Amino acid sequence: MAGPTEETEVTHAARMGKAIVRGVAVGFPVCLIGLTVAIWLITDLDIVDSVATALLPGILLGGFAGGFAGVAATMD
Repeated sequence: MAGPTEETEVTHAARMGKAIVRGVAVGFPVCLIGLTVAIWLITDLDIVDSVATALLPGILLGGFAGGFAGVAATMD
């Protein structure tokens, strides 16, 4: 009843993909919250309008910055 004993090797592409996903998962909320607070403090908008204003730039910046950080983390 011996099962297959294949050793799985983690490739560089798999490590990079995991690092990019991790970076984007951290980058989204950090950028969204940071931009919301900055817009809220700088302008005279209320918090709901600040979230609405920061939503698209926060998602785009979080995705870009998180992906870049993930790639940079896996560089040899």
